[in-house]
Parts: sequence; structure tokens; C-alpha cells
Amino acid sequence: MSIAQKALPAALAVTATLGIQMLVLAAISQGQSGLLVLFGSVLAFVIPWPAALLLLRQGVVSAVVAVSACALLLGAIGGAALGGAYLMQFGVGSVVVPLLLKKSWHWDAAVLAGTGFSVAGGLSILSVYAFRLGQSPLAFADGWARTEVDRALTALKQAGLPADVAQQTEKVLGEVGSKLVALYPAITVLTVAGMLLVLVLFLNRRAGDILPVQVPFGSWKVAENLIWVLIASGAGVLLFEGAGHRFALNVLVIVAAIYFLQGLAITSYFLTVKGVPPAFRILGYFLVVASLPLRVLATGVGIFDLWIDFRKPRNRKD
Repeated sequence: MSIAQKALPAALAVTATLGIQMLVLAAISQGQSGLLVLFGSVLAFVIPWPAALLLLRQGVVSAVVAVSACALLLGAIGGAALGGAYLMQFGVGSVVVPLLLKKSWHWDAAVLAGTGFSVAGGLSILSVYAFRLGQSPLAFADGWARTEVDRALTALKQAGLPADVAQQTEKVLGEVGSKLVALYPAITVLTVAGMLLVLVLFLNRRAGDILPVQVPFGSWKVAENLIWVLIASGAGVLLFEGAGHRFALNVLVIVAAIYFLQGLAITSYFLTVKGVPPAFRILGYFLVVASLPLRVLATGVGIFDLWIDFRKPRNRKD
């Protein structure tokens, strides 16, 4: 393939990435419209797709060049912070995940590695920036998280809700605001991991013929030793105070989310075994994700699967 033949797909990937990124920024900046903010937040999950697909189609070099070009152009448009944010939030994962999938890594290991690289890189950049401002990274991050929560409250005031509804909602958000600030490390990790999980689904749909065959999601299980992390973090939440309590709480939230994913895998297994049509399976997944009681139930199923093994074939008596 000639340089010109490689350059066109790379240019298209850069254009698509920049276009999506600009749409996301435009939607999220409209703080007075909750629907636009929601649209922008969902659309952000699409940002890594063009570069990741480019890697599978044309190789690592083309993808790295496209990601670097996006970071440089965004930096020129919105400053170094925007370029660095793109690189850590989306660029690293859009290279690491498809590369590892192509090397026959299992999807969970690829998502874990992509999340680790993205979070570690972002933490490094944040630390350097905080030190340049004469602040500790933790204090700077806490301040940023508090600013985001306050901005959400301000957007709520401008949303045009009825006075009684707006007052009650603002009260609830004000009460959970401190918890959101305390949990932003876990929220950040889970957001990046969720985005990369969606990326894996997209790549399997669009380039499944290129990727090695993966184990079905319905057969997926977490490592058994993870239960000790769950127990230790739960005990830490009950026993510790201050920084120790906060650390244990963030670990507990992340591990609980992993067990929720296992519960979702068990749900997928039974929906597949029962021959439920794809449209109804999607509806089932949506209900489990959207409903708090069903999320709690799925998390519990994921945890107790260690002892019960819900997917183990049972002998039936005639």
C-alpha cells in the first residue's frame, strides 16, 4: 500500500475524531440544556472509534500518527490542556485496546491495560500541572471535582424546572455532592473502563473478521481472588476514617462494578441459553443497567457466583 493510500484513511480518522470531539465540547458547554449535556456525554464514548478502527485496518503506525495529529490540532485549537486531555482520555485507549486485541489478548485484559495506561498517564499530567501551580495533586483534583459538582448545580438552577422540583433536586445533589467529590477517582476509572468496553463491542461488530475469536461474554468470570479485595475494602470502609476510608470506598466501588459486570455476564448466559431474541436481550440488558434494584441484584449474583456457580449445568430428575 502506497503512502498516499495510507494517508487518506488516516486523514479521515483524524477528521472524524476532531469532528466528534468538537460536537462533544459544544454540547457539554451548553450547561443550561440537560439533554445536550447528556448527548455530549454519550457521544464522547465514540471519540476513540476512528483511530482504533484505523489501527486494525492499517496498523499501529497509522493509528499513532492519527492520534498524535489529533492531540496536536486540539492543542492548537483549545490549548495544551485540551490536547493532553484528549490524549489521556481517548487517544491512549484507542491504540492500546485494539493492539492488544489483535495480539490475542482477552478483552478484559485489554480493557484493564488500556484503563491503566490512560489513568496513569492522566495522573502524571495532572501531577505535573498541579506542582507547577504549587498545589498537591490530590488538593488540585479535589478542587476540580468540587468545581464540576458546583457547575452541575448551577446548570440545574438554569434548567427551567418547576420551583419545588428544582429545590428538592438541588437539595439531594447538594447532599451527595461531597460523596461525588470523594468518589471521583473511582468514577474516573469506571468511566474510562466503560468507554473502552464500548470500544471493544464496536470493534467486534465492525472488524470481527480481523480480530481473533474471543470467549463469549456469557462465559466470562472474574478471578476468584478478587473476593478478598472486596472483603478488605468493605472492612476498610467500616473501620477506617479520613484518607483510609476514602481509599477503601473507592476500591469497593470499583470492585463492586466488576462483580456487576460478572452478574451481567450471567444474565447474558441465561438469555442466550433460553434462546431469547437479540432485541429482547438488548432490552433485558438495558433494564438491568438502568434499574437500581436490578443492578444491586446483578452485583449480588456476580459475587455469589463464586460459591454457587450459576452457570454450572444442573442434572434434572425426570
